[in-house]
Amino acid sequence: MKAKKELLVEKLKEYLAEETGCVIQHDGWPCGSCFRTIDVELKEDITEYWQPVLSVRGDYDDFDWKKEHPDEDLSKFPVRIVELYKALKGESK
Repeated sequence: MKAKKELLVEKLKEYLAEETGCVIQHDGWPCGSCFRTIDVELKEDITEYWQPVLSVRGDYDDFDWKKEHPDEDLSKFPVRIVELYKALKGESK
């Protein structure tokens, strides 16, 4: 049985596929160009949500983010993923 986080990641991937019509990368994730076409109400510009999505899908598993980007606030990643998930799901903020 999948853990809750895995199920939410799968659901996010489904929502992104529905919104963008793109499933070309990895095991069904959209490409960056299609991701940037998402038109839902978010607190930040859609481009601010791309790196968190890359992180969730596993692109940074072996990457030392803090070393390479010491000024980046990684605590924003989970918050932005939740915002994106809710917006794509159609939940109000």
